[in-house]
Amino acid sequence: MQERHAGRLLVPCLLLAWCGTAVEGGEAKMLRIHVNPKAVACRSFLGFGAEWDSRGYDQAGVTDEDFALVARRVRWMRLPVARIMMQVKWCYRPGGKYAWNSADMKALYRHLDLCEAIGTTVFLTDWGCEPKWLNVPGMKNVADPKYAEAIATYMDHLVNRKGYTCIRYFILVNEPNFEVRDFARWKKGLQNVATAFRKRRLDKKVTFAGSDHSNDERWHTQAVDQVRDILGAYDVHRYARDADVRAGKLEGYFRTQWQYALAKDPKARNKPLIVGEAGLADGMSTSKNANILRPYYGLFMADYAAQAAGSGAWAVSAWMLDDNSHPGFTWGLWTNKAEGMKLKPWFFVWSLLSRCVPPGSVVYRVPPPSGDVRVLAARVPATGRSGAARWTFCLVNRGAAATRALLTAPLDAPVTLRRYHYGPRGGKADKDGFPVPVASETLDPKRGLTLDCPARAVVFLTSVE
Repeated sequence: MQERHAGRLLVPCLLLAWCGTAVEGGEAKMLRIHVNPKAVACRSFLGFGAEWDSRGYDQAGVTDEDFALVARRVRWMRLPVARIMMQVKWCYRPGGKYAWNSADMKALYRHLDLCEAIGTTVFLTDWGCEPKWLNVPGMKNVADPKYAEAIATYMDHLVNRKGYTCIRYFILVNEPNFEVRDFARWKKGLQNVATAFRKRRLDKKVTFAGSDHSNDERWHTQAVDQVRDILGAYDVHRYARDADVRAGKLEGYFRTQWQYALAKDPKARNKPLIVGEAGLADGMSTSKNANILRPYYGLFMADYAAQAAGSGAWAVSAWMLDDNSHPGFTWGLWTNKAEGMKLKPWFFVWSLLSRCVPPGSVVYRVPPPSGDVRVLAARVPATGRSGAARWTFCLVNRGAAATRALLTAPLDAPVTLRRYHYGPRGGKADKDGFPVPVASETLDPKRGLTLDCPARAVVFLTSVE
Protein backbone atom coordinates (compact mmCIF):
# COMPACT_ATOMS: atom_id res chain seq x y z
CA MET A 1 0.00 0.00 0.00
CA GLN A 2 1.44 3.33 -1.05
CA GLU A 3 1.20 5.59 1.97
CA ARG A 4 1.43 9.32 1.75
CA HIS A 5 1.74 10.86 5.18
CA ALA A 6 -0.58 12.71 4.04
CA GLY A 7 -18.93 -12.33 5.71
CA ARG A 8 -17.72 -15.21 5.36
CA LEU A 9 -16.26 -17.82 3.32
CA LEU A 10 -13.09 -19.47 2.54
CA VAL A 11 -11.17 -20.96 -0.24
CA PRO A 12 -8.15 -23.08 0.50
CA CYS A 13 -6.62 -25.06 -2.34
CA LEU A 14 -6.96 -28.61 -3.57
CA LEU A 15 -6.22 -30.63 -6.60
CA LEU A 16 -9.19 -29.96 -8.75
CA ALA A 17 -9.36 -29.69 -12.47
CA TRP A 18 -12.73 -28.90 -13.90
CA CYS A 19 -13.98 -30.76 -16.91
CA GLY A 20 -15.66 -28.19 -19.08
CA THR A 21 -18.84 -30.23 -19.38
CA ALA A 22 -22.11 -28.75 -18.10
CA VAL A 23 -25.48 -30.47 -18.08
CA GLU A 24 -28.86 -29.39 -16.84
CA GLY A 25 -29.80 -30.85 -13.47
CA GLY A 26 -32.87 -29.65 -11.60
CA GLU A 27 -33.11 -25.87 -11.34
CA ALA A 28 -29.35 -25.31 -11.40
CA LYS A 29 -26.80 -26.01 -14.08
CA MET A 30 -24.70 -29.07 -13.27
CA LEU A 31 -20.94 -28.83 -13.67
CA ARG A 32 -18.69 -31.86 -13.62
CA ILE A 33 -15.47 -31.52 -11.64
CA HIS A 34 -12.63 -33.96 -11.64
CA VAL A 35 -9.39 -33.71 -9.67
CA ASN A 36 -6.28 -33.73 -11.83
CA PRO A 37 -3.27 -34.55 -9.63
CA LYS A 38 -0.87 -33.45 -12.39
CA ALA A 39 -2.17 -29.87 -12.54
CA VAL A 40 0.08 -28.54 -9.78
CA ALA A 41 0.24 -24.75 -9.36
CA CYS A 42 2.42 -24.75 -6.22
CA ARG A 43 4.08 -27.72 -4.54
CA SER A 44 4.73 -26.03 -1.19
CA PHE A 45 2.31 -23.20 -0.51
CA LEU A 46 3.32 -20.74 2.24
CA GLY A 47 -0.18 -19.56 3.07
CA PHE A 48 -2.81 -16.85 2.97
CA GLY A 49 -1.70 -14.09 5.33
CA ALA A 50 -1.99 -10.37 5.87
CA GLU A 51 -0.16 -7.11 6.36
CA TRP A 52 0.09 -6.65 10.12
CA ASP A 53 1.85 -3.50 11.28
CA SER A 54 2.59 -2.27 14.78
CA ARG A 55 2.92 1.37 13.75
CA GLY A 56 -0.56 2.47 14.87
CA TYR A 57 -0.97 0.29 17.95
CA ASP A 58 0.27 2.83 20.50
CA GLN A 59 -1.78 5.63 18.98
CA ALA A 60 -4.82 3.33 18.98
CA GLY A 61 -4.23 2.63 22.67
CA VAL A 62 -3.95 -1.14 22.28
CA THR A 63 -3.07 -2.49 25.73
CA ASP A 64 -1.77 -5.96 26.52
CA GLU A 65 -5.32 -6.92 27.43
CA ASP A 66 -6.56 -5.69 24.04
CA PHE A 67 -3.69 -7.48 22.35
CA ALA A 68 -4.87 -10.72 23.93
CA LEU A 69 -8.01 -10.48 21.77
CA VAL A 70 -5.89 -9.83 18.69
CA ALA A 71 -3.69 -12.80 19.59
CA ARG A 72 -6.73 -15.07 20.03
CA ARG A 73 -7.91 -14.21 16.52
CA VAL A 74 -4.46 -14.55 14.99
CA ARG A 75 -4.00 -17.92 16.70
CA TRP A 76 -7.38 -19.13 15.45
CA MET A 77 -6.39 -18.10 11.93
CA ARG A 78 -3.08 -19.94 12.42
CA LEU A 79 -1.72 -16.96 10.51
CA PRO A 80 0.91 -18.50 8.25
CA VAL A 81 2.36 -15.34 6.69
CA ALA A 82 2.63 -11.73 7.85
CA ARG A 83 4.14 -8.77 6.04
CA ILE A 84 5.31 -6.44 8.82
CA MET A 85 6.54 -2.84 8.62
CA MET A 86 9.87 -1.64 9.99
CA GLN A 87 11.29 1.90 9.99
CA VAL A 88 14.92 2.88 10.63
CA LYS A 89 13.84 5.91 12.65
CA TRP A 90 12.14 3.67 15.23
CA CYS A 91 15.54 2.71 16.62
CA TYR A 92 18.23 4.88 14.99
CA ARG A 93 19.41 8.01 16.75
CA PRO A 94 21.79 10.73 15.48
CA GLY A 95 25.44 9.88 15.90
CA GLY A 96 24.97 6.21 15.12
CA LYS A 97 23.25 5.34 18.39
CA TYR A 98 20.30 3.00 18.80
CA ALA A 99 17.25 2.97 21.08
CA TRP A 100 16.23 -0.67 21.28
CA ASN A 101 13.53 -0.05 23.88
CA SER A 102 11.68 2.80 22.20
CA ALA A 103 7.88 2.63 22.17
CA ASP A 104 7.93 1.78 18.46
CA MET A 105 10.38 -1.08 18.96
CA LYS A 106 8.44 -2.51 21.90
CA ALA A 107 5.28 -2.51 19.77
CA LEU A 108 7.17 -4.34 17.03
CA TYR A 109 8.51 -6.93 19.48
CA ARG A 110 4.97 -7.71 20.63
CA HIS A 111 3.98 -8.56 17.06
CA LEU A 112 7.12 -10.58 16.44
CA ASP A 113 6.78 -12.47 19.74
CA LEU A 114 3.39 -13.78 18.66
CA CYS A 115 4.64 -14.65 15.17
CA GLU A 116 7.56 -16.52 16.73
CA ALA A 117 5.24 -18.40 19.08
CA ILE A 118 2.86 -19.66 16.39
CA GLY A 119 5.35 -20.13 13.55
CA THR A 120 4.25 -17.29 11.28
CA THR A 121 6.63 -16.51 8.42
CA VAL A 122 7.45 -12.80 8.53
CA PHE A 123 8.32 -10.63 5.54
CA LEU A 124 9.91 -7.69 7.36
CA THR A 125 9.69 -4.60 5.18
CA ASP A 126 11.72 -1.44 5.70
CA TRP A 127 9.49 1.23 4.22
CA GLY A 128 12.32 3.54 3.19
CA CYS A 129 13.71 6.91 4.21
CA GLU A 130 12.89 9.26 1.36
CA PRO A 131 9.26 10.38 1.87
CA LYS A 132 9.07 13.15 4.47
CA TRP A 133 7.23 11.02 7.04
CA LEU A 134 10.01 8.41 6.83
CA ASN A 135 13.01 10.77 6.83
CA VAL A 136 15.92 9.78 9.07
CA PRO A 137 18.23 12.60 10.25
CA GLY A 138 21.62 12.34 8.59
CA MET A 139 20.52 9.93 5.84
CA LYS A 140 20.18 11.27 2.31
CA ASN A 141 18.30 8.51 0.49
CA VAL A 142 18.04 4.73 0.13
CA ALA A 143 21.44 4.57 -1.60
CA ASP A 144 23.17 6.17 1.38
CA PRO A 145 25.58 3.61 2.95
CA LYS A 146 24.49 4.85 6.39
CA TYR A 147 20.95 3.70 5.62
CA ALA A 148 22.16 0.20 4.75
CA GLU A 149 24.32 0.09 7.87
CA ALA A 150 21.36 1.05 10.06
CA ILE A 151 19.19 -1.67 8.50
CA ALA A 152 21.88 -4.31 9.00
CA THR A 153 22.35 -3.17 12.59
CA TYR A 154 18.67 -3.50 13.51
CA MET A 155 18.39 -6.82 11.65
CA ASP A 156 21.40 -8.09 13.57
CA HIS A 157 19.62 -7.04 16.76
CA LEU A 158 16.35 -8.73 15.79
CA VAL A 159 17.70 -11.92 14.24
CA ASN A 160 21.05 -12.61 15.87
CA ARG A 161 20.60 -11.05 19.30
CA LYS A 162 16.87 -11.42 20.01
CA GLY A 163 16.67 -14.65 18.03
CA TYR A 164 13.58 -14.05 15.88
CA THR A 165 13.61 -17.03 13.53
CA CYS A 166 10.18 -16.01 12.21
CA ILE A 167 11.84 -13.21 10.17
CA ARG A 168 12.68 -15.20 7.07
CA TYR A 169 12.40 -12.54 4.38
CA PHE A 170 13.44 -8.89 4.07
CA ILE A 171 11.98 -6.34 1.65
CA LEU A 172 13.78 -3.06 0.96
CA VAL A 173 11.27 -0.21 0.59
CA ASN A 174 7.51 -0.53 0.33
CA GLU A 175 6.45 -0.07 -3.31
CA PRO A 176 9.78 1.50 -4.38
CA ASN A 177 8.37 2.50 -7.77
CA PHE A 178 6.30 5.06 -5.86
CA GLU A 179 8.52 5.83 -2.88
CA VAL A 180 11.91 5.98 -4.62
CA ARG A 181 10.94 6.35 -8.30
CA ASP A 182 14.54 5.81 -9.42
CA PHE A 183 15.41 2.17 -10.10
CA ALA A 184 19.18 2.75 -10.14
CA ARG A 185 19.08 4.35 -6.70
CA TRP A 186 16.91 1.57 -5.26
CA LYS A 187 19.19 -1.04 -6.82
CA LYS A 188 22.24 0.59 -5.22
CA GLY A 189 20.48 0.59 -1.87
CA LEU A 190 19.64 -3.11 -2.25
CA GLN A 191 23.26 -3.89 -3.09
CA ASN A 192 24.45 -1.91 -0.06
CA VAL A 193 22.10 -3.76 2.29
CA ALA A 194 23.08 -7.15 0.81
CA THR A 195 26.75 -6.36 1.47
CA ALA A 196 25.99 -5.23 5.03
CA PHE A 197 23.99 -8.43 5.64
CA ARG A 198 26.87 -10.62 4.50
CA LYS A 199 29.23 -8.96 6.95
CA ARG A 200 26.92 -10.00 9.79
CA ARG A 201 26.09 -13.40 8.26
CA LEU A 202 22.46 -12.35 8.08
CA ASP A 203 22.36 -13.65 4.51
CA LYS A 204 22.45 -17.16 5.98
CA LYS A 205 19.22 -16.54 7.90
CA VAL A 206 17.19 -14.00 5.93
CA THR A 207 16.21 -13.99 2.25
CA PHE A 208 15.70 -10.84 0.18
CA ALA A 209 12.31 -10.48 -1.51
CA GLY A 210 11.36 -7.90 -4.12
CA SER A 211 10.78 -5.79 -6.01
CA ASP A 212 7.52 -5.12 -4.11
CA HIS A 213 6.24 -3.02 -7.01
CA SER A 214 2.66 -1.91 -7.42
CA ASN A 215 1.29 -1.36 -10.94
CA ASP A 216 4.74 -1.03 -12.50
CA GLU A 217 5.60 -4.21 -14.36
CA ARG A 218 8.76 -2.57 -15.74
CA TRP A 219 10.12 -2.29 -12.21
CA HIS A 220 9.57 -6.02 -11.80
CA THR A 221 11.30 -6.95 -15.03
CA GLN A 222 14.27 -4.72 -14.22
CA ALA A 223 14.56 -6.38 -10.81
CA VAL A 224 14.57 -9.84 -12.39
CA ASP A 225 17.11 -8.74 -15.00
CA GLN A 226 19.46 -6.80 -12.73
CA VAL A 227 19.24 -8.01 -9.12
CA ARG A 228 18.13 -11.63 -9.42
CA ASP A 229 21.36 -12.74 -7.74
CA ILE A 230 20.28 -10.83 -4.62
CA LEU A 231 16.57 -11.59 -4.60
CA GLY A 232 15.67 -15.02 -3.23
CA ALA A 233 11.94 -14.41 -3.66
CA TYR A 234 9.84 -12.29 -6.00
CA ASP A 235 6.94 -10.26 -4.66
CA VAL A 236 4.43 -7.94 -6.27
CA HIS A 237 1.37 -5.96 -5.15
CA ARG A 238 -1.98 -5.89 -6.88
CA TYR A 239 -5.13 -3.94 -6.07
CA ALA A 240 -7.41 -5.32 -8.76
CA ARG A 241 -10.53 -3.96 -10.39
CA ASP A 242 -13.54 -6.16 -9.77
CA ALA A 243 -14.36 -6.19 -13.48
CA ASP A 244 -10.97 -7.83 -14.15
CA VAL A 245 -11.34 -10.33 -11.33
CA ARG A 246 -14.93 -11.11 -12.29
CA ALA A 247 -13.72 -11.82 -15.83
CA GLY A 248 -10.97 -14.13 -14.56
CA LYS A 249 -8.11 -11.88 -15.72
CA LEU A 250 -6.28 -11.70 -12.39
CA GLU A 251 -4.80 -15.17 -12.69
CA GLY A 252 -3.29 -14.27 -16.06
CA TYR A 253 -1.80 -11.07 -14.66
CA PHE A 254 0.06 -12.90 -11.93
CA ARG A 255 1.08 -15.72 -14.22
CA THR A 256 2.73 -13.18 -16.54
CA GLN A 257 4.73 -11.81 -13.59
CA TRP A 258 5.86 -15.26 -12.53
CA GLN A 259 6.61 -16.46 -16.04
CA TYR A 260 8.99 -13.56 -16.65
CA ALA A 261 10.96 -14.49 -13.55
CA LEU A 262 10.92 -18.19 -14.43
CA ALA A 263 12.12 -17.46 -17.97
CA LYS A 264 14.89 -15.02 -17.05
CA ASP A 265 16.16 -16.38 -13.74
CA PRO A 266 17.58 -19.94 -13.84
CA LYS A 267 17.05 -20.24 -10.08
CA ALA A 268 13.50 -18.88 -10.00
CA ARG A 269 11.83 -22.29 -9.77
CA ASN A 270 13.06 -22.54 -6.20
CA LYS A 271 12.22 -18.94 -5.30
CA PRO A 272 8.87 -18.13 -3.67
CA LEU A 273 6.49 -16.03 -5.78
CA ILE A 274 4.57 -13.75 -3.44
CA VAL A 275 1.54 -11.46 -3.68
CA GLY A 276 2.69 -8.99 -1.03
CA GLU A 277 -0.45 -6.85 -0.92
CA ALA A 278 -3.88 -7.96 -2.16
CA GLY A 279 -7.09 -5.98 -2.26
CA LEU A 280 -9.88 -4.36 -4.27
CA ALA A 281 -9.10 -1.27 -6.36
CA ASP A 282 -12.72 -0.13 -6.72
CA GLY A 283 -13.66 2.35 -4.01
CA MET A 284 -10.12 2.59 -2.68
CA SER A 285 -8.01 5.40 -1.31
CA THR A 286 -4.72 5.04 0.54
CA SER A 287 -6.49 4.62 3.87
CA LYS A 288 -9.91 3.26 2.98
CA ASN A 289 -12.01 1.08 0.72
CA ALA A 290 -15.68 2.00 0.46
CA ASN A 291 -16.61 -1.68 0.01
CA ILE A 292 -14.76 -3.12 3.01
CA LEU A 293 -17.85 -3.54 5.22
CA ARG A 294 -19.95 -5.22 2.53
CA PRO A 295 -20.20 -9.03 2.47
CA TYR A 296 -19.41 -8.59 -1.23
CA TYR A 297 -15.80 -7.85 -0.24
CA GLY A 298 -15.46 -11.40 1.06
CA LEU A 299 -16.81 -12.83 -2.19
CA PHE A 300 -14.33 -10.71 -4.13
CA MET A 301 -11.38 -11.79 -1.96
CA ALA A 302 -12.34 -15.45 -2.30
CA ASP A 303 -12.25 -15.07 -6.07
CA TYR A 304 -8.97 -13.16 -5.81
CA ALA A 305 -7.46 -15.92 -3.67
CA ALA A 306 -8.52 -18.68 -6.06
CA GLN A 307 -6.99 -16.91 -9.05
CA ALA A 308 -3.78 -15.92 -7.27
CA ALA A 309 -3.24 -19.46 -6.01
CA GLY A 310 -4.02 -20.89 -9.43
CA SER A 311 -1.42 -18.60 -11.01
CA GLY A 312 1.37 -20.31 -9.09
CA ALA A 313 1.74 -17.81 -6.23
CA TRP A 314 3.30 -19.30 -3.12
CA ALA A 315 1.58 -16.89 -0.72
CA VAL A 316 -1.01 -14.12 -0.72
CA SER A 317 -0.97 -11.34 1.86
CA ALA A 318 -4.18 -9.32 2.20
CA TRP A 319 -4.06 -5.64 3.00
CA MET A 320 -4.57 -5.64 5.98
CA LEU A 321 -5.07 -7.58 9.25
CA ASP A 322 -6.68 -4.92 11.43
CA ASP A 323 -7.48 -1.22 11.62
CA ASN A 324 -5.18 -0.69 14.59
CA SER A 325 -2.17 -1.14 12.29
CA HIS A 326 -2.28 2.38 10.80
CA PRO A 327 -4.00 5.51 12.16
CA GLY A 328 -7.07 6.33 10.13
CA PHE A 329 -6.90 3.18 8.00
CA THR A 330 -9.99 0.97 7.68
CA TRP A 331 -8.80 -1.87 5.40
CA GLY A 332 -8.63 -4.48 8.18
CA LEU A 333 -10.42 -7.71 9.01
CA TRP A 334 -11.71 -5.93 12.11
CA THR A 335 -12.07 -2.36 13.33
CA ASN A 336 -9.69 -0.51 15.64
CA LYS A 337 -9.98 -0.27 19.40
CA ALA A 338 -12.04 2.93 19.30
CA GLU A 339 -14.57 1.12 17.09
CA GLY A 340 -14.66 -1.91 19.39
CA MET A 341 -12.42 -4.20 17.31
CA LYS A 342 -15.52 -5.59 15.58
CA LEU A 343 -15.04 -8.28 12.98
CA LYS A 344 -15.94 -7.35 9.40
CA PRO A 345 -17.76 -9.81 7.13
CA TRP A 346 -14.69 -10.70 5.05
CA PHE A 347 -12.94 -12.03 8.17
CA PHE A 348 -14.98 -15.20 7.62
CA VAL A 349 -13.40 -15.76 4.21
CA TRP A 350 -9.83 -14.78 4.91
CA SER A 351 -9.59 -16.49 8.30
CA LEU A 352 -10.67 -19.80 6.76
CA LEU A 353 -8.17 -19.40 3.93
CA SER A 354 -5.48 -18.68 6.47
CA ARG A 355 -6.41 -21.58 8.75
CA CYS A 356 -7.22 -24.31 6.26
CA VAL A 357 -4.47 -23.94 3.67
CA PRO A 358 -1.43 -24.27 5.94
CA PRO A 359 2.21 -24.12 4.87
CA GLY A 360 3.28 -27.11 2.80
CA SER A 361 -0.07 -27.53 1.07
CA VAL A 362 -0.05 -28.59 -2.58
CA VAL A 363 -2.14 -26.16 -4.60
CA TYR A 364 -3.60 -27.29 -7.91
CA ARG A 365 -4.43 -25.26 -10.98
CA VAL A 366 -8.19 -25.27 -11.47
CA PRO A 367 -9.51 -24.05 -14.82
CA PRO A 368 -12.90 -22.36 -14.26
CA PRO A 369 -15.87 -24.53 -15.26
CA SER A 370 -17.80 -21.44 -16.35
CA GLY A 371 -17.45 -17.68 -16.49
CA ASP A 372 -19.21 -17.40 -13.13
CA VAL A 373 -17.36 -20.04 -11.14
CA ARG A 374 -13.85 -20.32 -9.75
CA VAL A 375 -12.33 -23.10 -7.66
CA LEU A 376 -9.49 -23.29 -5.20
CA ALA A 377 -8.16 -26.72 -4.29
CA ALA A 378 -5.37 -27.98 -2.02
CA ARG A 379 -4.00 -31.16 -0.58
CA VAL A 380 -2.94 -30.40 2.98
CA PRO A 381 0.04 -32.14 4.65
CA ALA A 382 -0.93 -35.18 6.70
CA THR A 383 -0.84 -35.10 10.49
CA GLY A 384 -1.39 -37.70 13.17
CA ARG A 385 -0.87 -41.43 13.13
CA SER A 386 -3.09 -42.15 10.16
CA GLY A 387 -0.81 -40.31 7.80
CA ALA A 388 -3.83 -39.50 5.62
CA ALA A 389 -3.71 -36.33 3.55
CA ARG A 390 -6.32 -33.68 4.26
CA TRP A 391 -8.20 -31.64 1.69
CA THR A 392 -9.70 -28.20 1.27
CA PHE A 393 -12.08 -27.26 -1.55
CA CYS A 394 -13.78 -23.99 -2.29
CA LEU A 395 -16.36 -23.17 -4.93
CA VAL A 396 -16.82 -19.44 -5.67
CA ASN A 397 -19.99 -18.56 -7.56
CA ARG A 398 -19.97 -14.96 -8.82
CA GLY A 399 -23.11 -15.48 -10.91
CA ALA A 400 -26.71 -14.40 -10.37
CA ALA A 401 -27.94 -18.01 -10.53
CA ALA A 402 -27.29 -20.99 -8.29
CA THR A 403 -24.98 -23.67 -9.57
CA ARG A 404 -24.51 -27.38 -8.94
CA ALA A 405 -21.33 -29.38 -9.40
CA LEU A 406 -20.38 -33.03 -9.20
CA LEU A 407 -16.94 -33.31 -7.63
CA THR A 408 -14.92 -36.48 -8.06
CA ALA A 409 -11.38 -37.08 -6.87
CA PRO A 410 -9.00 -40.06 -6.90
CA LEU A 411 -8.95 -40.65 -3.16
CA ASP A 412 -7.84 -43.86 -1.49
CA ALA A 413 -10.85 -43.80 0.80
CA PRO A 414 -13.90 -41.65 1.52
CA VAL A 415 -13.12 -38.36 3.26
CA THR A 416 -15.38 -36.38 5.57
CA LEU A 417 -15.53 -32.66 4.80
CA ARG A 418 -17.01 -29.86 6.86
CA ARG A 419 -19.10 -27.45 4.80
CA TYR A 420 -19.09 -23.67 5.31
CA HIS A 421 -21.33 -21.18 3.48
CA TYR A 422 -20.67 -17.49 2.83
CA GLY A 423 -23.14 -15.34 0.96
CA PRO A 424 -24.78 -11.90 0.78
CA ARG A 425 -25.63 -12.16 4.49
CA GLY A 426 -22.24 -13.47 5.55
CA GLY A 427 -21.81 -16.84 7.18
CA LYS A 428 -22.55 -18.74 10.36
CA ALA A 429 -20.18 -17.96 13.24
CA ASP A 430 -19.72 -18.75 16.93
CA LYS A 431 -19.79 -16.26 19.82
CA ASP A 432 -16.22 -15.17 18.99
CA GLY A 433 -17.10 -14.56 15.36
CA PHE A 434 -15.17 -17.60 14.14
CA PRO A 435 -16.65 -19.55 11.20
CA VAL A 436 -18.85 -22.53 12.02
CA PRO A 437 -19.63 -25.37 9.58
CA VAL A 438 -23.25 -25.83 8.56
CA ALA A 439 -23.05 -29.49 7.53
CA SER A 440 -20.80 -32.46 7.08
CA GLU A 441 -20.35 -34.16 3.71
CA THR A 442 -18.61 -37.31 2.51
CA LEU A 443 -16.57 -37.30 -0.67
CA ASP A 444 -16.55 -40.84 -2.01
CA PRO A 445 -13.77 -41.76 -4.46
CA LYS A 446 -16.24 -43.63 -6.68
CA ARG A 447 -19.50 -41.69 -6.47
CA GLY A 448 -18.06 -38.22 -5.87
CA LEU A 449 -19.97 -35.43 -4.14
CA THR A 450 -22.68 -33.14 -5.46
CA LEU A 451 -22.21 -29.53 -4.36
CA ASP A 452 -24.89 -26.85 -4.48
CA CYS A 453 -23.72 -23.25 -4.41
CA PRO A 454 -26.18 -20.35 -4.22
CA ALA A 455 -25.78 -17.24 -6.34
CA ARG A 456 -23.03 -14.79 -5.34
CA ALA A 457 -21.78 -17.14 -2.66
CA VAL A 458 -18.99 -19.45 -1.66
CA VAL A 459 -19.10 -23.06 -0.53
CA PHE A 460 -16.08 -24.19 1.36
CA LEU A 461 -15.31 -27.82 2.30
CA THR A 462 -12.35 -29.00 4.34
CA SER A 463 -11.12 -31.92 6.36
CA VAL A 464 -8.64 -29.66 8.19
CA GLU A 465 -9.45 -29.59 11.89
